[in-house]
Amino acid sequence: MDSRLFFKHLGEIPPKTIYLFRGDEAALMDKAWEALLKAVRGLEGPSVQGESLDAKDTTVHEVVNRARTVPMFTSRRVLRVRHVDLWPKEQRDVLERYAANPNPRTHVVLTLGLKKSWKGLEKAVEAHGAIVDFQPLQERQLPAWAREKAAAWGKTLTPSAASLLVEAVGTDLHALEKEIEKLCLYVGDASQITADDVEVASSSIRSEHVFKLMDHVAEGRSAAAFAVLRHVLQRGDAPLGLLALLARHVRLLWQVKDGLARGETVSSLAKKLKLPPFAVEKTARYAHHFSEEALLQLHATLMATDLSLKTTALDPERALELILYRMGVFGAQKKAATPLGPPS
Repeated sequence: MDSRLFFKHLGEIPPKTIYLFRGDEAALMDKAWEALLKAVRGLEGPSVQGESLDAKDTTVHEVVNRARTVPMFTSRRVLRVRHVDLWPKEQRDVLERYAANPNPRTHVVLTLGLKKSWKGLEKAVEAHGAIVDFQPLQERQLPAWAREKAAAWGKTLTPSAASLLVEAVGTDLHALEKEIEKLCLYVGDASQITADDVEVASSSIRSEHVFKLMDHVAEGRSAAAFAVLRHVLQRGDAPLGLLALLARHVRLLWQVKDGLARGETVSSLAKKLKLPPFAVEKTARYAHHFSEEALLQLHATLMATDLSLKTTALDPERALELILYRMGVFGAQKKAATPLGPPS
């Protein structure tokens, strides 16, 4: 099942004794874990405690012993073990045997990367529990997700503020959640978080850095582009977050350029793209710097680099530097015979 069905499942039937969470969206998996703990407490009372362990810090024998033992003062245990694929084969065999015969008074959550495969464990879990896949949220879903997180703090995040926050921070859910927490503390007793609040208080990767970066690239100012990149990285911003924001910015440039060429207005594009009009206006000012071929080339390069970062040991900071170098060498207005590949 996917994560949406998991939350629905918790509201309809008693929690199962074992789950395998597969995915790389840690924030969504944390939310699912909290929902499971809440569901078990709804059955047994508030005395039920949740315990989280990491496979790199414990052995499978310790985990199985805890799962087999009923805790004091309550009749159920809720246990989560992250990154179980880190265990060697002999420990994996022990976990498979437990999954094939789990303690009915313990609810165990095991987490595994989405690209990892563990057929024996998956088969055992399916027989007694459920496998839940946590796919990344689509970009269009992120503003609604941000508004839900703010609501949990008792705040209303306006639609324009939510869009601006996603534009400023990128697609990293943990980074978004951290910024929402900062914003809720920033507005104090106010019940609403506005776009102005986001502009003033957000301290993550800001859109103006990306606009400056792309402007320098378009004008062939490589040294200035590298200076912006160093500034962003020295502030402690995540290289992968910047890469995601660059890719998103290129997509927006493409969409705005295409829309304007077809005679659409800024307001109609803002409505279609679910962005505040000022964000579309700012994007439109930069769109004329880039040809269709250049945007295709930049997008292909960014996507190939993103794939390489997720599947190889490519250093993120080095990858960003090489991307800027290649952008500067080829120039945004030059046509390449083939799209650039990922940095090597």
